[in-house]
Amino acid sequence: MKRFILFSLLFSSQFLFSQQNLAVMSADSLFITADSARGQLQWQISYDSVTWVALPGQQSLVLQTVADSFPAYIRLEILEGDCNPWYSEVLLLTESTPLQCGVDSISHGFVVGFQPSSAAVFAFRTYSTVLANWTGPGGDKCWLKMNLGATTEASSATEVSDAAAGWFFQFNRSQGYVNDGTTRTPNTPWINPINELLNWQSASDPCTQLLGADWRIPTQPEWNAFLNAPTSQGGVGGATGLLSDAYASTLKIHAGGNLSGGDGTVQNRGNFGLFWSSEQNSNNTAGSFRFSPIGSFPVNATKNFGYPLRCICDCQ
Repeated sequence: MKRFILFSLLFSSQFLFSQQNLAVMSADSLFITADSARGQLQWQISYDSVTWVALPGQQSLVLQTVADSFPAYIRLEILEGDCNPWYSEVLLLTESTPLQCGVDSISHGFVVGFQPSSAAVFAFRTYSTVLANWTGPGGDKCWLKMNLGATTEASSATEVSDAAAGWFFQFNRSQGYVNDGTTRTPNTPWINPINELLNWQSASDPCTQLLGADWRIPTQPEWNAFLNAPTSQGGVGGATGLLSDAYASTLKIHAGGNLSGGDGTVQNRGNFGLFWSSEQNSNNTAGSFRFSPIGSFPVNATKNFGYPLRCICDCQ
């Protein structure tokens, strides 16, 4: 599993300014980013917080390393001219236990080289999780109980807040979008059309890249099993299942809407819950799922639409 950490750099005339703690598992890949610095940079590690050694080849604002022993302390040394060394705050790594789905939450920060970007609307996120209990694909796996990019679970089936809607993605694209009804961020040219014969690739799967290698976008069979599962098993109850059933389900689906395939404007907020699967149906359409007040069903949608994502984990 990968863990991605935003590591804020604080300067001080003191050698140690403050300390941050992070629980990780052995062999986790760590990407630690300093906010800014000038001069000669060198990441250092210590296993007793007294003796520090340089991490070979780690001399930029971004540290890439692997957790291998605990506890471990990480800091950035900054040298400039004849000045005494300056040091960043210290990051303490401790060993965590495996994810307990439905009990533990999962978090991510900015991921270097991967969108969403480091704009404020794409800041650090923490998501609640839930263990599925229906029969069929995905029914024994851990899911996010929130849309990717959301800062809160929806408080009703028709909630229209950005906080619950989270981020919107075009099919097989890693760039997330936020639209408050007036402004889309980022306001870059909308990709239209999308014409390629590809399923959603892991290299551009936001679930994988933000949450780790065990996480991914659900397949069409997994969404279908959830849609058709009886409400007694946490599903929607089939094609006659309503948006209210989807909200009462294990996944707490709500009508976050979508972004238009034509220009990325907001549509259907408060009316439909729309989600991508990871599988295409043609070079310009892909499998998605609609949960509405009149019924719920699969939709063969054009890839240029912006839909929310839920993530599923192969960790159970």
